[in-house]
Amino acid sequence: MSRSARCILPLLRSLLLGAATASSMALSAGIVAGCADENDPETHVKRLDDPATLAPSVNRLIQFFEDAMTRDNKDRNGPTVKPLLDKIIEPMTQRCVAGDLDERTNSKVIKFISDTRDPRGEACLIKALKDYKPDSTEEDVRWSVRGLGAMKSKTAAGPLMDVFAKLQHGKPKGAGISRDVHDAMLEISDPSWEPQLITMLGRPINDPKDVSALRNELFWQITSAELLGQLRSEKGVVPLLKLVLTPVKADAHATAILALTKIGKPAIEPAIALLKGEHKELIEHSKVENLKAAGDKPGPEAKKAAETAHVAAAALVLATIGRQESVQPLLAALGTAEDLPRAIIARELTKVPKSPETIAAFQAAYEKTPVTLDLPPAGINARVMLAEAAGGFFDASLVPWLVKTGIEVRGEEDDIAQIRDTSMATALKLMKPDQIAEVDRLANTRTGGGGTVGKSMEKEHKIAKDLLAACGTKAECYVGKLGEPASQAKETQFQGIKAAYMVGVLGTPEVRQQIIDAMPKVSNAAVRFVSVTVIDALSPKGDADVATKLQKIVDEGEASKDAEKISGNAPFKTVIYRLNARAQQ
Repeated sequence: MSRSARCILPLLRSLLLGAATASSMALSAGIVAGCADENDPETHVKRLDDPATLAPSVNRLIQFFEDAMTRDNKDRNGPTVKPLLDKIIEPMTQRCVAGDLDERTNSKVIKFISDTRDPRGEACLIKALKDYKPDSTEEDVRWSVRGLGAMKSKTAAGPLMDVFAKLQHGKPKGAGISRDVHDAMLEISDPSWEPQLITMLGRPINDPKDVSALRNELFWQITSAELLGQLRSEKGVVPLLKLVLTPVKADAHATAILALTKIGKPAIEPAIALLKGEHKELIEHSKVENLKAAGDKPGPEAKKAAETAHVAAAALVLATIGRQESVQPLLAALGTAEDLPRAIIARELTKVPKSPETIAAFQAAYEKTPVTLDLPPAGINARVMLAEAAGGFFDASLVPWLVKTGIEVRGEEDDIAQIRDTSMATALKLMKPDQIAEVDRLANTRTGGGGTVGKSMEKEHKIAKDLLAACGTKAECYVGKLGEPASQAKETQFQGIKAAYMVGVLGTPEVRQQIIDAMPKVSNAAVRFVSVTVIDALSPKGDADVATKLQKIVDEGEASKDAEKISGNAPFKTVIYRLNARAQQ
């Protein structure tokens, strides 16, 4: 006898005997309900309408979904999951939107709908955003934004912006969901946000000592800067430049510069006007903000620095964008700049399209830089910084000059030692086979301590010579070396670093694809960094296709959730933005 027959038989017997009283009818109804198929999702869907069975039915339906996901290997469109969702997603959403769930059950439904990534559940997730109460419903918001971001829900744009504006990153619960809100906003990137983002970007930080308020503002402004870049906002260019010119917002500067790079060509004209001293609004803003940062009673030096603070900032923006039209304004500014901005502009020349003129200007700026000049805030020696930056030209013609200036440098022993060591390291990276003897001259130069410059780099020196002996002047050979195990090991990573530099020295634009093809074997972060920098240097006019291929590597790294891969791909973003910016017509 079937289950249904066994359940119905007592009811029929009762009716036939004429004993169908009110109480027996109620009992019989209970029997029928109790005999429903507990493994049928529709049974529990029907029970969602009964307050007495709502909560356990929600739990059972969620369990059905989790079991189906396991059977279908987490495939939300799988043969078990999809038919199940067709039955349950809309009724669950209706219960959520109706607002008659207890707090715990409501949270379970929000998490479930978020996990489904099903657009039919969008209304429930949006309701959770509208119901956001700081310091109370953060967990519901977390699951909502994860689902809405994954679905790229444009309907959620308004409520999501409201959550963003209310979120208190300076408090523990707010900080706990700020990354999820940030990521969802980047996924959705709605153009309607532009005015609010620009307004947020311009808000002052009145009291940097108020840590909670500072953290809030930096979260809002860093995220706003990133989104304006994502939106390619031309209206955001001047506000972003103002942010870069505001010392108290230093933690947001890098994000703002990358946003300007992503915007690309529209940012060039205002940045050039700033560099030339022609953009009065930006220059005045720079003066005011730099004087504020100098304290209540800025001295003559601080006032003088505030007058020219915009020069280095404008140079940094122009060079990071890296378009050809940045070159001449940078060279002109270099010719009139004082020590500190001159050193910064010279460093940035390695990011723009290379030419004999840019190399010569870099060398002249280096030689004018005082041996004792340190750069704020870290206090790194300016010549050390420039000697290292010289490698970014990927030009072996600099090797004799590095050797000569390294040998001839004069000053305090500590300064000299740092400059010679860095000059030696850069020369090793750039030297071709016929320059080994030249670099040996610097290596054998005596130091004040009685040793030689090359003593601390004997291992790297040998690796460089062995690599040059193996590959000579064949760029393809060096590309092959990038992925070798020895190039990934920390103890011998200089092989990979040197190989990447040689690809830059010897390679042509055609070798860029070979570098991209080698990337899966290149796990060492330093080698990956130099390799993608070579692609940048070999793309003076940009290349949207190459940028797309690099973005694919970044996306695959993000999808893998592998922290090491994600970290190793971090330098790709600047190169991707610059390749696209250069390619803009």
